[in-house]
Amino acid sequence: MNAMRFLFFSLIVLFILFFLAVPEPEIGRDIKSLENIDLPWNIKLQEDQSTEVFKLKPGISTLADAIARFHEPEEIAIYAGKQKRSLEAYLGTVNLGPLQAKMILTLAATDDELQTILERTPGLSLSSSGDKKLRLANEDIQQALQRPVTSITFIPKYSGLDSDFFKERLGEPFAWQRLGEEAVKYFYPKKGLSILIDGGGKEVLEYVHPADFVLPDEVRFNET
Repeated sequence: MNAMRFLFFSLIVLFILFFLAVPEPEIGRDIKSLENIDLPWNIKLQEDQSTEVFKLKPGISTLADAIARFHEPEEIAIYAGKQKRSLEAYLGTVNLGPLQAKMILTLAATDDELQTILERTPGLSLSSSGDKKLRLANEDIQQALQRPVTSITFIPKYSGLDSDFFKERLGEPFAWQRLGEEAVKYFYPKKGLSILIDGGGKEVLEYVHPADFVLPDEVRFNET
């Protein structure tokens, strides 16, 4: 009986030691070697001064191009907040190498076009943020496929991507803005990229055509 107990406890100890010896995955190390994958910092400047990321060109590629690159959107709707309204396609989860992220595409639409779409909406609901969410009529969904993607919002599911992680891959930002005790936003106008780093939430990357990039007020500029 004592021999059986000794064997049993020995197996438990060996199992614990094996578990402790297995290193945790290092996402930074794994990603660093994947330079040819469409990762969020692999931004290519084009001859026409546009950029390419995820094989899409913000301001030029259409929703149909994004669908061909990824998949059908889970939803296309107008989001109407207190200050603005926008036409968006929610792609849901996309996979890029070892990264998973939520992706939202903002589509080009004038105020008059948005008003016309609103007049045909088949229904209204509220988004998780409290904004009004208005579904599109079938004819507007078909037209949306040919609308340019004016911005790409990329929200990684992995929340360990800190400021140093991005600076190592993108360089020092042109400017930055403190938004809270744990939140800071970095701006890369030539890349058409802004990055929100929030220690209490998710990182958010937004891509636009460099010609459409607008720095907010009260930013601080790097001296380099």
